[in-house]
Amino acid sequence: MQDGQAASLLSGSTEALEVRPRAAQNRLLRCIPDGELTLLRSIATEVELKPRQVLHHWRLPMDHVYFVERGLISVSAKVEANRFVEAWLVGSEGMIGAPCVLAPEDPTPPHRRIVQVAGTALRIPAQTFVAALDDLTVLRSVILRYVNLVLFQTSQIGACNALHSVKQRLGRWLLVAAAAMDSDDLPITHAVLAQLLGIRRASVSECLETFEQAGIIRNTRAAIRLTNRSGLQHVACSCSGLIQRDYDRQIGRLITTSSPEHPDES
Repeated sequence: MQDGQAASLLSGSTEALEVRPRAAQNRLLRCIPDGELTLLRSIATEVELKPRQVLHHWRLPMDHVYFVERGLISVSAKVEANRFVEAWLVGSEGMIGAPCVLAPEDPTPPHRRIVQVAGTALRIPAQTFVAALDDLTVLRSVILRYVNLVLFQTSQIGACNALHSVKQRLGRWLLVAAAAMDSDDLPITHAVLAQLLGIRRASVSECLETFEQAGIIRNTRAAIRLTNRSGLQHVACSCSGLIQRDYDRQIGRLITTSSPEHPDES
Protein backbone atom coordinates (compact mmCIF):
# COMPACT_ATOMS: atom_id res chain seq x y z
CA MET A 1 0.00 0.00 0.00
CA GLN A 2 1.32 3.51 -0.88
CA ASP A 3 2.00 5.88 2.02
CA GLY A 4 -0.57 8.32 0.64
CA GLN A 5 -3.24 5.62 0.55
CA ALA A 6 -2.51 4.63 4.15
CA ALA A 7 -2.67 8.23 5.30
CA SER A 8 -5.97 8.66 3.48
CA LEU A 9 -7.46 5.66 5.25
CA LEU A 10 -6.19 6.75 8.66
CA SER A 11 -7.58 10.26 8.21
CA GLY A 12 -11.08 9.04 7.41
CA SER A 13 -14.12 10.30 9.28
CA THR A 14 -14.75 9.26 12.85
CA GLU A 15 -18.07 7.81 11.69
CA ALA A 16 -16.21 5.27 9.56
CA LEU A 17 -14.15 4.17 12.59
CA GLU A 18 -17.06 4.09 15.03
CA VAL A 19 -17.81 0.59 16.29
CA ARG A 20 -21.51 -0.16 16.71
CA PRO A 21 -22.78 -2.49 19.45
CA ARG A 22 -23.16 -6.14 18.59
CA ALA A 23 -26.66 -6.85 17.28
CA ALA A 24 -29.07 -7.91 20.02
CA GLN A 25 -30.40 -11.46 19.99
CA ASN A 26 -33.32 -10.53 22.21
CA ARG A 27 -36.08 -9.05 20.06
CA LEU A 28 -37.12 -6.39 22.58
CA LEU A 29 -33.57 -5.07 22.58
CA ARG A 30 -33.62 -4.81 18.79
CA CYS A 31 -36.18 -2.02 19.23
CA ILE A 32 -33.96 0.32 21.24
CA PRO A 33 -31.24 2.79 20.15
CA ASP A 34 -27.55 1.88 20.28
CA GLY A 35 -26.92 4.13 23.29
CA GLU A 36 -29.50 2.32 25.42
CA LEU A 37 -28.25 -1.07 24.26
CA THR A 38 -24.69 -0.15 25.24
CA LEU A 39 -25.88 1.04 28.67
CA LEU A 40 -27.92 -2.10 29.23
CA ARG A 41 -25.01 -4.36 28.33
CA SER A 42 -22.75 -2.44 30.73
CA ILE A 43 -24.90 -3.55 33.68
CA ALA A 44 -25.76 -7.04 32.35
CA THR A 45 -24.05 -10.41 32.48
CA GLU A 46 -24.60 -13.07 29.83
CA VAL A 47 -25.59 -16.31 31.56
CA GLU A 48 -26.55 -19.83 30.58
CA LEU A 49 -30.10 -21.01 31.19
CA LYS A 50 -30.32 -24.66 32.18
CA PRO A 51 -33.39 -26.90 31.90
CA ARG A 52 -35.57 -26.87 35.05
CA GLN A 53 -33.65 -23.89 36.45
CA VAL A 54 -35.99 -21.72 38.51
CA LEU A 55 -35.39 -18.06 37.70
CA HIS A 56 -38.03 -16.76 40.12
CA HIS A 57 -39.82 -18.67 42.85
CA TRP A 58 -43.46 -18.00 43.62
CA ARG A 59 -43.91 -15.09 46.05
CA LEU A 60 -40.18 -14.66 46.68
CA PRO A 61 -38.16 -11.52 45.89
CA MET A 62 -37.34 -10.94 42.23
CA ASP A 63 -33.56 -10.53 42.40
CA HIS A 64 -32.79 -10.36 38.66
CA VAL A 65 -34.38 -9.53 35.33
CA TYR A 66 -33.54 -11.55 32.23
CA PHE A 67 -33.60 -10.65 28.55
CA VAL A 68 -33.78 -14.06 26.89
CA GLU A 69 -31.49 -14.59 23.89
CA ARG A 70 -32.09 -18.29 23.34
CA GLY A 71 -34.25 -20.84 25.14
CA LEU A 72 -37.77 -21.03 26.51
CA ILE A 73 -39.16 -20.11 29.94
CA SER A 74 -42.62 -20.90 31.25
CA VAL A 75 -44.33 -18.56 33.67
CA SER A 76 -46.68 -20.62 35.84
CA ALA A 77 -49.55 -19.84 38.17
CA LYS A 78 -50.03 -21.74 41.41
CA VAL A 79 -53.30 -23.70 41.39
CA GLU A 80 -52.76 -26.05 44.34
CA ALA A 81 -50.27 -26.49 47.17
CA ASN A 82 -47.63 -28.14 44.98
CA ARG A 83 -49.07 -27.72 41.50
CA PHE A 84 -48.41 -25.04 38.89
CA VAL A 85 -49.95 -24.59 35.45
CA GLU A 86 -48.44 -22.48 32.72
CA ALA A 87 -49.82 -18.97 32.26
CA TRP A 88 -47.57 -17.81 29.40
CA LEU A 89 -44.27 -18.48 27.61
CA VAL A 90 -41.17 -16.34 27.20
CA GLY A 91 -38.49 -16.75 24.54
CA SER A 92 -36.24 -14.35 22.68
CA GLU A 93 -39.29 -12.16 21.99
CA GLY A 94 -39.63 -11.22 25.66
CA MET A 95 -38.16 -10.72 29.09
CA ILE A 96 -38.42 -11.99 32.64
CA GLY A 97 -38.92 -9.23 35.18
CA ALA A 98 -41.58 -6.87 33.84
CA PRO A 99 -42.99 -6.44 37.41
CA CYS A 100 -39.82 -4.47 38.19
CA VAL A 101 -41.01 -1.89 35.66
CA LEU A 102 -44.67 -1.92 36.65
CA ALA A 103 -44.36 -2.06 40.44
CA PRO A 104 -40.76 -1.93 41.69
CA GLU A 105 -42.03 -1.43 45.23
CA ASP A 106 -43.59 -4.95 45.14
CA PRO A 107 -40.66 -7.37 44.76
CA THR A 108 -42.66 -10.60 45.23
CA PRO A 109 -44.78 -11.23 42.10
CA PRO A 110 -47.21 -14.20 42.22
CA HIS A 111 -45.76 -16.48 39.50
CA ARG A 112 -42.99 -19.02 39.14
CA ARG A 113 -40.59 -18.72 36.20
CA ILE A 114 -38.75 -21.87 35.15
CA VAL A 115 -36.50 -22.73 32.19
CA GLN A 116 -37.98 -25.40 29.92
CA VAL A 117 -35.46 -25.23 27.05
CA ALA A 118 -31.80 -24.38 27.66
CA GLY A 119 -30.34 -21.20 26.25
CA THR A 120 -28.75 -17.89 27.22
CA ALA A 121 -29.91 -14.55 28.59
CA LEU A 122 -28.66 -11.15 29.66
CA ARG A 123 -29.13 -11.04 33.45
CA ILE A 124 -29.29 -7.77 35.39
CA PRO A 125 -29.73 -7.25 39.15
CA ALA A 126 -33.27 -6.01 39.65
CA GLN A 127 -32.31 -2.95 41.72
CA THR A 128 -29.63 -1.95 39.18
CA PHE A 129 -32.13 -2.30 36.35
CA VAL A 130 -34.77 -0.18 38.10
CA ALA A 131 -32.17 2.51 38.85
CA ALA A 132 -31.16 2.60 35.17
CA LEU A 133 -34.71 2.93 33.81
CA ASP A 134 -34.61 6.73 33.82
CA ASP A 135 -31.90 6.47 31.16
CA LEU A 136 -33.67 3.67 29.28
CA THR A 137 -36.77 5.55 28.19
CA VAL A 138 -37.24 3.77 24.86
CA LEU A 139 -36.76 0.37 26.50
CA ARG A 140 -39.34 1.25 29.16
CA SER A 141 -41.84 2.06 26.40
CA VAL A 142 -41.05 -1.20 24.60
CA ILE A 143 -41.47 -3.20 27.84
CA LEU A 144 -44.90 -1.63 28.43
CA ARG A 145 -45.88 -2.76 24.93
CA TYR A 146 -44.61 -6.23 25.82
CA VAL A 147 -46.73 -6.22 28.98
CA ASN A 148 -49.77 -5.46 26.81
CA LEU A 149 -48.84 -8.47 24.71
CA VAL A 150 -48.54 -10.70 27.80
CA LEU A 151 -51.97 -9.55 29.03
CA PHE A 152 -53.47 -10.46 25.68
CA GLN A 153 -51.63 -13.78 25.54
CA THR A 154 -52.75 -14.85 29.02
CA SER A 155 -56.39 -13.91 28.41
CA GLN A 156 -56.37 -15.71 25.06
CA ILE A 157 -54.83 -18.82 26.60
CA GLY A 158 -57.44 -18.75 29.38
CA ALA A 159 -60.23 -18.68 26.80
CA CYS A 160 -58.50 -21.39 24.78
CA ASN A 161 -58.16 -23.68 27.80
CA ALA A 162 -61.85 -23.22 28.62
CA LEU A 163 -63.30 -23.88 25.17
CA HIS A 164 -60.92 -25.80 22.91
CA SER A 165 -60.04 -29.48 22.72
CA VAL A 166 -56.80 -30.95 24.03
CA LYS A 167 -55.58 -31.43 20.45
CA GLN A 168 -56.25 -27.77 19.61
CA ARG A 169 -54.62 -26.55 22.82
CA LEU A 170 -51.53 -28.68 22.26
CA GLY A 171 -51.27 -27.42 18.68
CA ARG A 172 -51.54 -23.85 19.95
CA TRP A 173 -48.80 -24.45 22.52
CA LEU A 174 -46.40 -25.88 19.93
CA LEU A 175 -46.97 -22.94 17.57
CA VAL A 176 -46.56 -20.30 20.30
CA ALA A 177 -43.42 -22.02 21.62
CA ALA A 178 -41.90 -22.27 18.14
CA ALA A 179 -42.57 -18.56 17.59
CA ALA A 180 -41.06 -17.65 20.98
CA MET A 181 -37.93 -19.68 20.24
CA ASP A 182 -37.83 -18.74 16.54
CA SER A 183 -37.19 -22.43 15.85
CA ASP A 184 -39.02 -25.54 14.66
CA ASP A 185 -37.06 -27.73 17.10
CA LEU A 186 -38.56 -27.99 20.60
CA PRO A 187 -36.49 -30.14 22.98
CA ILE A 188 -39.29 -30.89 25.42
CA THR A 189 -40.78 -34.10 26.80
CA HIS A 190 -44.36 -35.37 26.86
CA ALA A 191 -44.32 -35.27 30.66
CA VAL A 192 -43.36 -31.59 30.76
CA LEU A 193 -46.01 -30.72 28.18
CA ALA A 194 -48.64 -32.50 30.24
CA GLN A 195 -47.59 -30.63 33.38
CA LEU A 196 -47.58 -27.24 31.66
CA LEU A 197 -50.97 -27.75 30.03
CA GLY A 198 -52.53 -29.39 33.07
CA ILE A 199 -53.58 -32.53 31.17
CA ARG A 200 -52.77 -36.26 31.29
CA ARG A 201 -49.47 -37.39 29.78
CA ALA A 202 -51.33 -40.08 27.86
CA SER A 203 -53.45 -37.39 26.19
CA VAL A 204 -50.31 -35.54 25.10
CA SER A 205 -48.79 -38.70 23.65
CA GLU A 206 -51.98 -39.59 21.78
CA CYS A 207 -52.26 -36.13 20.22
CA LEU A 208 -48.59 -36.04 19.24
CA GLU A 209 -48.92 -39.47 17.64
CA THR A 210 -51.86 -38.15 15.61
CA PHE A 211 -49.82 -35.11 14.54
CA GLU A 212 -46.90 -37.32 13.52
CA GLN A 213 -49.10 -39.64 11.49
CA ALA A 214 -50.41 -36.58 9.66
CA GLY A 215 -46.85 -35.52 8.81
CA ILE A 216 -47.10 -32.34 10.92
CA ILE A 217 -44.33 -33.10 13.43
CA ARG A 218 -41.47 -35.50 14.04
CA ASN A 219 -41.75 -36.81 17.57
CA THR A 220 -39.31 -38.45 19.99
CA ARG A 221 -39.50 -38.86 23.75
CA ALA A 222 -37.32 -35.81 24.39
CA ALA A 223 -37.90 -33.54 21.39
CA ILE A 224 -40.49 -32.41 18.88
CA ARG A 225 -39.73 -30.97 15.45
CA LEU A 226 -42.39 -29.07 13.54
CA THR A 227 -42.21 -30.28 9.94
CA ASN A 228 -45.39 -28.64 8.62
CA ARG A 229 -46.40 -25.45 10.43
CA SER A 230 -49.30 -24.73 8.09
CA GLY A 231 -50.64 -28.22 8.74
CA LEU A 232 -50.34 -27.66 12.49
CA GLN A 233 -52.14 -24.34 12.19
CA HIS A 234 -54.97 -26.17 10.43
CA VAL A 235 -55.51 -28.68 13.26
CA ALA A 236 -54.90 -26.18 16.08
CA CYS A 237 -57.32 -23.44 17.10
CA SER A 238 -56.98 -19.87 15.91
CA CYS A 239 -55.51 -18.67 19.22
CA SER A 240 -51.85 -18.92 18.19
CA GLY A 241 -52.56 -16.79 15.13
CA LEU A 242 -54.28 -14.16 17.25
CA ILE A 243 -51.34 -14.10 19.66
CA GLN A 244 -48.87 -13.78 16.77
CA ARG A 245 -50.83 -10.92 15.23
CA ASP A 246 -50.80 -9.03 18.53
CA TYR A 247 -47.04 -9.60 18.80
CA ASP A 248 -46.59 -8.18 15.30
CA ARG A 249 -48.72 -5.18 16.25
CA GLN A 250 -47.05 -4.48 19.60
CA ILE A 251 -43.40 -5.45 18.99
CA GLY A 252 -42.72 -6.90 15.55
CA ARG A 253 -43.42 -3.72 13.63
CA LEU A 254 -40.98 -1.78 15.86
CA ILE A 255 -38.18 -4.09 14.78
CA THR A 256 -38.91 -3.81 11.07
CA THR A 257 -40.34 -0.34 10.45
CA SER A 258 -39.94 2.12 13.33
CA SER A 259 -36.96 4.30 14.12
CA PRO A 260 -35.38 2.86 17.30
CA GLU A 261 -35.08 6.37 18.70
CA HIS A 262 -38.83 7.04 18.42
CA PRO A 263 -41.03 3.93 18.45
CA ASP A 264 -44.53 4.59 17.23
CA GLU A 265 -46.82 4.94 20.25
CA SER A 266 -50.05 4.45 18.33
